[in-house]
Order: sequence, then structure tokens, then C-alpha cells
Amino acid sequence: MIGAVLVELLAAPEVAALVGDRVFPVHLPDEPVLPAVAYQVIDEKRQQNARRPSGRVRSLVQLSIVAPDYDAAYAVAWVIRRRLERWRGRAGGVLVYDTLEESSQDVGDGAPHMVAMTWRIHWKEQ
Repeated sequence: MIGAVLVELLAAPEVAALVGDRVFPVHLPDEPVLPAVAYQVIDEKRQQNARRPSGRVRSLVQLSIVAPDYDAAYAVAWVIRRRLERWRGRAGGVLVYDTLEESSQDVGDGAPHMVAMTWRIHWKEQ
């Protein structure tokens, strides 16, 4: 479900202006058009009430932003950061309580360039 949330949020005009619809689960396709984004869940925890699941979920998600060069990768990362930081509302058919960037780092030193961003997303299963 969190994938649907990410795809919807990253389809916003300011992000789509840079990456179009090139947002993929886990891996980019062979020979992708760049820039592009791959997302994957790296940890997910479901909260429990005293006796049953509450429906609340905390997902830790990595966004891998791949672009032809450093500047282009960071331009996409900046726009994604502005789009997602502290976002709340309905997306992907679920209620999102909060999104928070945990970390960001360069991956590799060649071209194309990749920026890996880690996001913590709090949401509720329907």
C-alpha cells in the first residue's frame, strides 16, 4: 500500500516536471530514461492496541534518485524533499499522518549519480 502512496505523491506537478512518471518499485528498468526514482520499503512496523492491531503503520522507505549527474540528482532530491516533508492527508487510498526525512546520502561516485533518501511515513491501513 505504501507504494501507491509514494507513486501518487511523486506524481505532483513539481516532481513530475523532472521525473515524469518514472517512479518504479525496487529497481529501475534496464537502460532507464533519467532522472528516475526507485522506491523500496526497508522496514515496516504495525502498531498494536492491547489486544488487536490498531491499523497504524510506520514504514521506513528508501527513495533512490538516479540522474545523469550530481546536480540533476540533487535538483530532484530537493523537489522531492519539498513535496514530502511533513506531508499529511489522503494518498494511495490510505490516511497518511506524517512523512519525515530520516537521511540522505550520495551513493557511488560516477555517472549516473544516485542520491538515496530515507523517509519515515506514518499511515493507517483501511
